[in-house]
Amino acid sequence: MRISLIGSLLLAVPMASLLAQAPALEMNIVYVCTDGQSFKVFSCNATTGACDYQNYKNGQAFQRGEALRAQLAALLPAKCHAQTPAEAQADPHRGEIPAPAPFRPRTAAGGSGSGSPAAANPQTGAGGFKVGDTVRVLSSGWQDAKVLQVRGNSYFVRLENGIEISKSWPVEVRRMGKLTAEDHAAGQWDLHEKVQVLVNGRWMEGEIVGQSLNRYTVQLPGEKTVSLDGDRTVDTGAENLRPSMAPPPRAARPAGQAPKPGLTSCAGKYEGRWEHVSGMAGMTVVFRSGKVTVTEGLGGPMEFECWIGGGQIVMYKAGSSTPFSYGFDINNDGTLQTPLGAIKKMGN
Repeated sequence: MRISLIGSLLLAVPMASLLAQAPALEMNIVYVCTDGQSFKVFSCNATTGACDYQNYKNGQAFQRGEALRAQLAALLPAKCHAQTPAEAQADPHRGEIPAPAPFRPRTAAGGSGSGSPAAANPQTGAGGFKVGDTVRVLSSGWQDAKVLQVRGNSYFVRLENGIEISKSWPVEVRRMGKLTAEDHAAGQWDLHEKVQVLVNGRWMEGEIVGQSLNRYTVQLPGEKTVSLDGDRTVDTGAENLRPSMAPPPRAARPAGQAPKPGLTSCAGKYEGRWEHVSGMAGMTVVFRSGKVTVTEGLGGPMEFECWIGGGQIVMYKAGSSTPFSYGFDINNDGTLQTPLGAIKKMGN
């Protein structure tokens, strides 16, 4: 697993910080970060710059993987610092996850070598993926990758930039395309998915707007809502999410289709420019081929579809099923009654 264990912190590091002289990164000490995360570095490769490290959750070893030394060092001291003796006493960190076994692809003859691993491990892993599949993996954001080897719930993959890393399912490996109900049950949700989130014992509708590993930020609609941080977002685990129960959004009305029964198009009936009967400025209305453009005073022009029904001209925005706030009454003398007075045809 490269970078993604504390991905939310690493993504926030400006590129300039990576290029600047970074503070020294010490091995085998705990670094405590501003968002409650912490990590320990075991070793770094002097040639590649890749470091073997693990992060902690509630003081317990959580995941282990790789990140570039420059990226980890760039977190110091702005976001992370070496744990003080007082912090260590109040919140001791325990446990060490064994380092993953090194990847040794097999040759065509079956021995170790630099050949393709595709034939070495054809089984299906957790989540239903197999060697050769293209998946999404969490590495500085979601990236496409090809599965090279399956190790139960761990996948050894190659990113599009050629980097080969291990990623664990379900937190860091997802299917291409839309997530399924099974994916949701495993705790996987994509940005902008509509969900229900459990807040203070109550299920509320919301939208996924952020993710940090297996935790999600959910935007709640409406006014301020009582939540963990007192605003309209909730940071929560996947166990507190379920699919939205809200009805799907109403499909847009096809252009030219009557918004409701009984309405007919005004096309060909009022073509031309209409203005106030007195000749005073205030409103100009232009009818053209079933559309009407209304200009009021100093306001800009507003274009609508034009429909007739119940002795009125009613106006709808294209695709909308909700009429404009006012319509025009059809007078017996051929004029049209508007909120600013009667108008009549003044020209073509």
